[in-house]
Amino acid sequence: MYANRKYPQSLTKKEGRAVVGLIWSIAPITASVPFLLLPQYFSSPINALFESFSGFTTTGSSILHNIESVPKSVLIWRALTQWIGGLGITLFIIMFMKNFRNGSNYLFNAEFTSIDKEKIHPHIKQTVSRIFLIYLSYTILAFTLLFFGDMDTFTAICHSLSTISTGGFTTVNGNIGQFSSYTQYVIMGLMFLSGISYVLVYWLFKGKAEKLFKDEQTKVYTLIILIGTITLFISLFFFHDHNFVVSLKSSLFHIVSVVSTTGYYMPEAQDFGLFAVVFIIILMFIGGSSSSSCTGLKIIRVIILYKYLQQSFKQMFHPRAILPIRYNKVALVDEATGLVFGFFFLYLMIFILGAFILTILGNEFLPSIALSASNLSNVGPVVGYISPETTYDTLNDGSKITLMILMIIGRLEIFSFLAMFSKSIWTKD
Repeated sequence: MYANRKYPQSLTKKEGRAVVGLIWSIAPITASVPFLLLPQYFSSPINALFESFSGFTTTGSSILHNIESVPKSVLIWRALTQWIGGLGITLFIIMFMKNFRNGSNYLFNAEFTSIDKEKIHPHIKQTVSRIFLIYLSYTILAFTLLFFGDMDTFTAICHSLSTISTGGFTTVNGNIGQFSSYTQYVIMGLMFLSGISYVLVYWLFKGKAEKLFKDEQTKVYTLIILIGTITLFISLFFFHDHNFVVSLKSSLFHIVSVVSTTGYYMPEAQDFGLFAVVFIIILMFIGGSSSSSCTGLKIIRVIILYKYLQQSFKQMFHPRAILPIRYNKVALVDEATGLVFGFFFLYLMIFILGAFILTILGNEFLPSIALSASNLSNVGPVVGYISPETTYDTLNDGSKITLMILMIIGRLEIFSFLAMFSKSIWTKD
């Protein structure tokens, strides 16, 4: 790639995206080796790769049956892949890079959504180090809170790694429904926290709380969870056989789980009706905040899309008016808006294509839609379709490969994935 460059330690923007794409493609393949050595749990190389890709992309989809019978070494490795993937494989590499000139900047921007220009530090390595400290602090906090509940040390470690990364792997057959109410509420809080921008949390710790509380993305993130919880509660309480407390707790838990793209679930999820399932699938696309471990479209893009439509409507009645689109009171350039629309269009097309391919491969229509949405958004388990009794192992190999591709596209936010196939990357100028 760099044979024709005078300074091989320098990267262009496109090359940065391609490198990130390659890293994210190679790492899960390498990390699948421990799974390949256990054919009694991973019956084929495809199954081993599926589990590894699901881990690193923090999707949380699993082919394992009876998880409690699986060796602890496998469970901790699964959780660790999610923890590494949650922060971003590339960010770990940036922390240890030396003399890479502007390369680390392009790698960072390819790894994290970069529409919002809010920064922690002018130097990328310092920014990454501070984000890592926040991430590590979250993990320690999660372990401490879970350990003082009904989890033993091993279980608390695994779930702290999987929760803070918004990955969703668990070590028990009953998922989070197997634990006490205390643990369920703690995990709810941790999932919510993990869906907030690390950059804003950093400023909170630096005594600039107004940056967090005045941030549009954080407000919309909270509002989506509130409205989503009320909507799902109405569905469960009035149209299904659940009491008030169970309906409210289950609604809040599943909405936070889906919007944060974690993918944990409780027993009530298997009783959700068609409306609840469709509503949750829609929320899967939104995702959490930029500069967090969440995936999906990201709330910042949803805000910009909404403001663009709002601006277009106003422009119809005031054609000569200059109506800039603002985010956090800062006007956005047309290029940023165009990229958001391009991303949204590609995301929608890939989702439709994924569902179409899954249907052709022999899956039913509605499950294909749910599977495409949940794995592209890296949420993982599909409410109403996947349970401890019906894991992803029931899918054919073609479907698993399709879902792995969707996972990596969703995690890389499309552009870094497409950059790997750019002819100019692999040919001389």
